[in-house]
Amino acid sequence: MGDSKREALEQLLLPVAERHGVLLHGFDLVLSRGSGLLRIYIDHLQRHIGVEDCEAVSRDVSALLDVHDPIPGEYRLEVSSPGFDRPLFQPAHYSRFVGHEV
Repeated sequence: MGDSKREALEQLLLPVAERHGVLLHGFDLVLSRGSGLLRIYIDHLQRHIGVEDCEAVSRDVSALLDVHDPIPGEYRLEVSSPGFDRPLFQPAHYSRFVGHEV
């Protein structure tokens, strides 16, 4: 995915995360022939992410993507917490965990 498309998708996702009081940790979009996978990671600095958080964000993102249609073809949407083996997308993610055991 090109940088401009990635930025446009991020601009759609950020307000949804903010509205639900969570952070958009990052996202991956994997496109293959005729289908794709949009995997969104949400986080919170003070508490654990629950299934309810993922469901609520997923519902709103799905509705938003239906309107704006930024992903060509069919795709699956997954929303989850980053988990213990979290991918690090931004420099701030690295500095947040300095001193933690790897």
